[in-house]
Amino acid sequence: MMAIFSDPVLLTAVAASFLAGLLGYIILRMWIRPILHYQRIKRRLDRDLTRAVSLLSGDGAVGKPATIPKPTAATLHAARKSARDLGMCYANQLPYWYRLLLESRRTAPNEIEGLLTNLHKIQDRQQVQSRIARARQAAGLR
Repeated sequence: MMAIFSDPVLLTAVAASFLAGLLGYIILRMWIRPILHYQRIKRRLDRDLTRAVSLLSGDGAVGKPATIPKPTAATLHAARKSARDLGMCYANQLPYWYRLLLESRRTAPNEIEGLLTNLHKIQDRQQVQSRIARARQAAGLR
């Protein structure tokens, strides 16, 4: 047993593998997981906003009431929750270098929730669609 610890090559290999594992764990825990979580929330927001726009455009036929129907209001509420989660993830979890990358791409997750606030109370569908388009642009969605 003592022969294992006296061999400098083996000791160096053990130390290098331990440091590589430690570095990999830190990178996974501090960078990769938060970025994947951010991307997952962003996809959920994209899905909610796409669904809201399709519900709004499908209900906009002549003779339909100007009020926003309940399914669309629920979808807008889900989109606002996703925007809030995206902003919190952006502010609290993402590494600084990734936030700089997002800023260079002109994405502003902190502004999205404000754009989606009280959309279900706005009667003008065109204005709702315009604010959703601005929110998509602020999120970096196409």
